Amino acid sequence: MVVYDGITGIEDVVFHKDTAYVSTLIPDSPADQAGIKPGDQIMAIDDSVVSGTGMNRRGVMQLLHDRSGKFIELKIKRKGEGQLLSLTLQRDPYLYQIDSYDYVYLVDSLEQWDIQNIMSPALDTLFRNPLDAKITVYAVEKGSPAERSGILPGDRIVSLADEVDKDYSYHISHDVLSSITSDTSLAILRDDSLIYLPIEPSLQGDFMGIKSQFENDFAYPCVWLKLTTENRLAASRTYLFNLPEMSGKDSLNFFCKEPSGEIIEKKSGILIPIQERDFIYKDWHAVKIALYQGETQTFHLRLKAEVSVGAPHLQVFAHDTIVRYDRFERMVLYGFIVTMLIISAFFLLLFAVMRRRQYLYFALYIGSLVIFLFIADGYLDEYFWKENNFFLKFLNKFQPYIMSWISIFFLLFGMAYLELWSALKHWYRSVVIVLSLTGIRILLVLIEVLFNFSYPAFIDRIFTVVWIFTVGIIPLFILIMPAIIRIRKGFQPAWYFLVANLVLIPLIYITIYSSLSTSAVIGIYESIFGRIFLSSGMYIAAILQILIFSFGIARKMRLDELENKRNQEQIIDQLKVNEKLKDKVKRELEQKVQERTREISEQKEEIQSQRDEIEEQRDMVFAQKKEITDSIDYAQRIQVAVLPRKEYLDWIMPEYFVFYKPKDVVSGDFYWIEKVNNSLIVVAADCTGHGVPGAFMSMLGITLLNEQLAKSKLDDPGKILDNLRSRVKVMLAQQGKTEEQKDGMDMTIAIIHKEKKELQFAGANSPLFLIRNSSQLTGSEPGLEASLASHGSHLFEFKGDRQPIGYYWEESKFTSHRIHLMEHDTVYVFSDGFIDQFGGEARKKYKVHRFKELLLSIQKESMDTQKQLLKDAYESWRGDIDQIDDVCVIGVRI
Repeated sequence: MVVYDGITGIEDVVFHKDTAYVSTLIPDSPADQAGIKPGDQIMAIDDSVVSGTGMNRRGVMQLLHDRSGKFIELKIKRKGEGQLLSLTLQRDPYLYQIDSYDYVYLVDSLEQWDIQNIMSPALDTLFRNPLDAKITVYAVEKGSPAERSGILPGDRIVSLADEVDKDYSYHISHDVLSSITSDTSLAILRDDSLIYLPIEPSLQGDFMGIKSQFENDFAYPCVWLKLTTENRLAASRTYLFNLPEMSGKDSLNFFCKEPSGEIIEKKSGILIPIQERDFIYKDWHAVKIALYQGETQTFHLRLKAEVSVGAPHLQVFAHDTIVRYDRFERMVLYGFIVTMLIISAFFLLLFAVMRRRQYLYFALYIGSLVIFLFIADGYLDEYFWKENNFFLKFLNKFQPYIMSWISIFFLLFGMAYLELWSALKHWYRSVVIVLSLTGIRILLVLIEVLFNFSYPAFIDRIFTVVWIFTVGIIPLFILIMPAIIRIRKGFQPAWYFLVANLVLIPLIYITIYSSLSTSAVIGIYESIFGRIFLSSGMYIAAILQILIFSFGIARKMRLDELENKRNQEQIIDQLKVNEKLKDKVKRELEQKVQERTREISEQKEEIQSQRDEIEEQRDMVFAQKKEITDSIDYAQRIQVAVLPRKEYLDWIMPEYFVFYKPKDVVSGDFYWIEKVNNSLIVVAADCTGHGVPGAFMSMLGITLLNEQLAKSKLDDPGKILDNLRSRVKVMLAQQGKTEEQKDGMDMTIAIIHKEKKELQFAGANSPLFLIRNSSQLTGSEPGLEASLASHGSHLFEFKGDRQPIGYYWEESKFTSHRIHLMEHDTVYVFSDGFIDQFGGEARKKYKVHRFKELLLSIQKESMDTQKQLLKDAYESWRGDIDQIDDVCVIGVRI
């Protein structure tokens, strides 16, 4: 690699049919000032003929950088000119940025060599020329156009050598072959033979399937480069060797041999900590090297990457030029940053005083924009780089992360400034959707960093596309239409918002284009304003937008102030009107109050009289109520007195329970239990009605049962019911007439003969349940198939006759049933109050089936426990629903 002092300004030349053309020209450079234009044909440089001699691009560039301080004479043929033009120029005394490809390389696939090994004669001979590797075929894809054309691994496509030499990343499998036409023939060197392969028309523009030796070699994670510099300099100077495209966790070790023989190592790269790097400047990966006048120097570079190093891109800059340029750039940029931070602080203070959210959003937007511009210029790597792995991962995602926050604050500011919530709710919802997508992106970035999580490639591409639209494109345009609508509706501050965005958009794209199409040294030839624009176009665009926004906010504040002033004046006028109205109303009210006072006095006297009368009637009602209540309480004591006493029942029945719960003070249900000889008579009855009427019927039933006990032998329950019905009809004078009351009672009579182990049963609209342990079943029990089995027991239901005790239009004699008993059998008689009770979540009746399941579930418990369980189940089912009927359940265990 030959290093020269100076620059001509001709950045690149292209060849077409063995003719050299000026391709890229730097504005205001020596070549531009000499009159050279893009598209000019270079016929000769000094005494060397260029066109028509087979010279390549490298040779032309070599002639343009011959020797320091020498004038260069170019023979130019320009379209439209009849004769050759002779133009003279002298190189500018700055070292131009050189994109260097003049190196040889060696792949260290096992990462086993150090600098001593590399500099040994054995390995030094193994270094390879990259130009040769770029045109050498390493592999050919089976069935590809390249294979069909006859290209083989090991072939060298020498006709493309000049094409791949144009750029550091070009090689024969890097889009070079995609532009080949059917007019082209490929010159291939195979072994020592030169072969020409014509291109078939069907393969034109699609000549793919080749992998170059260069691509294969630089896919390894470790490669050594060797550079030899021939220094044609006016004086010894210090230069920077920079690798601008280092991604992942790359490192660069640069070895140079001093004239004293000492080998000096310099480090740079993303993987190298800041304090160990040789030269720190933004996000550059550069080392500082002294090049001595008239000497040839050799340098070795070790490139190390996590996966593959890729094609090395080397740049060479004069150190003093970069320092001078950087000093000017930082002075301008820091001035812009300080200006933006002052504006941000001002609006933060404004928010603290006025408590308007748009000022907070605007201040945060400016602050996040400053951070982003600071990062975009590469200063974050220079000041805040850490070796911490978490910080490294977060730093790689920090630019899209902070851009997302810029979009969020910008959209929030726009929503508040344009008052979308109250004025344009549809647009407000659209902006909220964009905010949500941006927030999701921020969350995904944090998940990736915190949990070391990576998404599949296609999902990551989708996220990237959505992020570009929601962060980089949509926020710039989504608020333009609402601003226009608000302007048309008369909201004048929206003009500032619209103009600020319309100014920002072209400035951003001009800045991006300038940054992509120019290099750092080109700025040296710009005017002072051009240099400011190149180095800080984004800052200028941002500050211009901020200033316009600030004018808009000030205008909005002024309008709000005028609006508040108008409102205050209207309020004052309204208060005056209200004061006059208040005086008028006050006078009218005083007159009405006097009139109303007279009316109220008269009404008060009338109300007082009515109140005295009401209190007298109330006292009378209370007295009557107390008399009735005392009567009912006395009736209740009488009813309790005629029911069997617990001491008596405990004496005649060892195991039993009586669950008796009247609905009111007195009950229409009653139970009657007597021991006659060796038999036990158990009766449960439900009289018509409840409360006082039911209590009268229950007293009648108990009286008639006691009467039968005194007159006759009670050994047939059916006859007992027949006699009771006859007596009730006589007592109630029931003859079957329509206008008669249909009072009566339902009743179950069970006569238990303990010695005979027999049960006699008769029922009037009332059944009897018998529960027997399943292990005691003989298989001959009547109704066994219809019985209900659960919890190790069987429940047998014996139904009574479907007629009451009282008048019935289709009377028949009551049926007596005889049932054989076994030890531990349990007999249950009951009224319908438990079964008919409403409750549960659906507020429905308890029903017979649920009652049967309940009795079976408690069979293993004692009779006292069964009573408590029945009571708990009833109360739980009833809940907050009123009791609808009297409840009576009697259980007797044999």
